[in-house]
Amino acid sequence: MNRSGIKIHLVSVVCLFLMVKAFTVSAYESGYQIESVELMTYRDGVVHVNSLIAVNETFPSTSFELLTSSLDNVLVMDENFTVLDYVMEANNMTIFSFGASRVRVEYDTIALTEKESGVWTLNLQNPYDVSVYLPLESTIVYLNNIPLSLNTENGIITLSLYPSKWEISYILPIVGSALFKVSDLTAIPAEVETGDEVVISVVVENFGDVEGSYTIVLSINGEEEDAKTVILESGASTKVEFKVKKDTGTYDIEIDNLTTHFKVNVAPSISNYFLHAIILIIIVIVVSLLIMRRRRTSRSEGIFEEHPHLRREDREVIKFLEKSGGKAFETEIRDNFPEIPKTSLWRLIKRLEKMEVVSVKRIGLQNQVILKR
Repeated sequence: MNRSGIKIHLVSVVCLFLMVKAFTVSAYESGYQIESVELMTYRDGVVHVNSLIAVNETFPSTSFELLTSSLDNVLVMDENFTVLDYVMEANNMTIFSFGASRVRVEYDTIALTEKESGVWTLNLQNPYDVSVYLPLESTIVYLNNIPLSLNTENGIITLSLYPSKWEISYILPIVGSALFKVSDLTAIPAEVETGDEVVISVVVENFGDVEGSYTIVLSINGEEEDAKTVILESGASTKVEFKVKKDTGTYDIEIDNLTTHFKVNVAPSISNYFLHAIILIIIVIVVSLLIMRRRRTSRSEGIFEEHPHLRREDREVIKFLEKSGGKAFETEIRDNFPEIPKTSLWRLIKRLEKMEVVSVKRIGLQNQVILKR
């Protein structure tokens, strides 16, 4: 190689080094770098978004743009599967990520898809590269841009999309569907005083052939009060709860054509305190008797009676905690249930914590799971 060729080669190497260094510094200064974003699209239009982000562990927080502001079932955790706090402003999420080097953000949304005349359309305005997985046996009928790649494996179409505005239309073969049944509407207690909380619950069951999502809408006195979306496998069921506080009055409740009501009374005056004290004493005695009776049974049996819709793996983990003296580290649970993926096991623990069956305590670098009963 002559001297001129050597100079050109050296200049090329220096330019490439400066480009890589500039990109690294830019990512470091911004506080994060998106490593991957995957969109799993389901037959009913629900999209599960799974993002993996490299963050600067010296920054107290990291802010980045989501694909939508309409989210359900949000899970944010670091590389150690520790759940992180976050706040939302429109479609910007700020994660309190100090000490973490990688953050995973997962959520479900129905805001990215729409259906018209049997044709589904995925609409995206993505500021970063994403991978899209369409439902099994989908057929693409329209693309507004040419993707970076388009592959099909085992009947699932995968598209790699660069940052842009995307419109992807597809059709699905006719197969079994998810069918949902809502039952057991209750409002407990049915009569409260001003400032007290009423827990409204229903049981949702998917008796269809495939997994699907269902949105439960709570209406009070003819107006929509709240809504929650659940995703259930075929044959699965779950209990959905809403907690409300209202002023004095009678309130009619409706969920999926099921109706009930509750009443809110004025708080008692001082003259009623003596009567309330007697009632409270009676309640304490009754509760004490119930506790004594419940102690005759195992802790897990009491939990299963109170939560009859627990899944099989939920029951096995609860039994393991009971055998372990009521508490165990997450790593011990993971070792005892190697067939359950780490992320699925953490979701299971967080689900039991939300049901107030267990509590999670941070000890050093480990999570200790404690059976509450």
